[in-house]
Amino acid sequence: MTSAYILIAAILVLGGLIAALGDHLGTKVGKARLRLFNLRPRQTATIFTIITGTLISASTLGILFALSESLRDGVFNLDEILRDLRYVKAELNQANQQKQEVETQLATVKRQQVEAKQQLEVIERDFQESKTRLAETSQQANQLRSELNTILAERTKQLEQLENLKAQSEQLQVQLQQREQKITTQDQIIKKTETRLQELNQQQQILQEQITQRDERIFNLDKAITIKDQDLQARKSQLQNLTAQLQFLEREVKILEQYYQTYQELRERKIAIFKGEVLASATIRIIDPKAAIPAIDRLLAQANLNAIKAILLLEDNPSEPQRVVRITTAQVKQLAKEIQDGRDYVLRILSAGNYVQGEKEVRVFADLTLNRQIFQAGEEIATVSIDSQQMNNEDIQERLDWLLAASKFRAQRAGIIGDLQIGDGQITTLINFIENIVNSEESLDEIKVVVAETTYTAGPLKLNLVVFKDGRVVFRT
Repeated sequence: MTSAYILIAAILVLGGLIAALGDHLGTKVGKARLRLFNLRPRQTATIFTIITGTLISASTLGILFALSESLRDGVFNLDEILRDLRYVKAELNQANQQKQEVETQLATVKRQQVEAKQQLEVIERDFQESKTRLAETSQQANQLRSELNTILAERTKQLEQLENLKAQSEQLQVQLQQREQKITTQDQIIKKTETRLQELNQQQQILQEQITQRDERIFNLDKAITIKDQDLQARKSQLQNLTAQLQFLEREVKILEQYYQTYQELRERKIAIFKGEVLASATIRIIDPKAAIPAIDRLLAQANLNAIKAILLLEDNPSEPQRVVRITTAQVKQLAKEIQDGRDYVLRILSAGNYVQGEKEVRVFADLTLNRQIFQAGEEIATVSIDSQQMNNEDIQERLDWLLAASKFRAQRAGIIGDLQIGDGQITTLINFIENIVNSEESLDEIKVVVAETTYTAGPLKLNLVVFKDGRVVFRT
């Protein structure tokens, strides 16, 4: 602030001195009645006054441009700085849009979880009702068994009485016949009771089977809820990562607005590391919590070595590389805490900004993603129609470029971090594939991109190009 006051004072003093000098010179010229280029003395004095005013303006601008780098950048480079600011704001808007999409997906998953829990409650209520019915049926069966035992006991007693009555006189024959009729009736009752008992046993078996089926449904629902919970945790983790990236972009915008003059140096010197460039990556699984910090340190050491090679231009194997990458201790501790659950993660170290050759410090941040299965072998991810009889090499190449672009977009949207590989990865394989299409004697229908092997988040995604005709495979990469 003091330098600004000194600059203003110097400009005022210099302007006053030049003005006084111009006035004195104009007075001298007027008194001497000098002529310049055969002009009249008054016109000559006017020319000297104009020259003096021009000197005042030129000296003022020269002092401002010489002593204020910010003014030079604001006058000559303002358009480029504003363009960079608009680009960073566009990235910020895109990150906000991604955050909204993830929040929408998270709300959908929560709603599905609530519906699954409601269905589980209905099944549990039905299960309790079935248990109640089973208990009632068991109680009825026990009651019938008790009645049957009572009837059998009475029958035994009556048979004993019948044997005693046979030894008695014929006068009791009528009573005996009556007793026999009563026994016959009781036998019919016993048969009906046994039939009813068998029906109750069958109902009990049917209820037991229903209970077993509902137990299986409850087990399947518990398994589905567990899968939904895991998916919900993964989406929460992705939301946290997007939130962290959004905060980082907001900090970048503030830094750009306050210190935009640093971009002049980036344009004058060659950029060695771009913002968001991956300096090191690895797939890790931590079983022992004590191994988390050493694993992160090894990946940071690899990132440090790659940063030194890019910025300082050292040899491939420096004996004692210095530490140029910088990351906060809080982020390292947070990473170590997140990867201690024993699952596979993809950990990447990315540059937090653009860095030119010769810089001594590179700010980095870590990106952690769950290494889950994305595609299965044989899965189709993109299709394009083609007719080799009516297309030339440029048209076929254009269709293939569109197909590969669609496959890359699908892979990135699904969460693949690694690269894409067509066939065996050789350019000659793709050239031969195009020649086979061009030289085909029959009209072809479509080209499909098929996943060659099961792929996880870390990648790479290996793909095969398959040509079809009437539903059959003609050839592939």
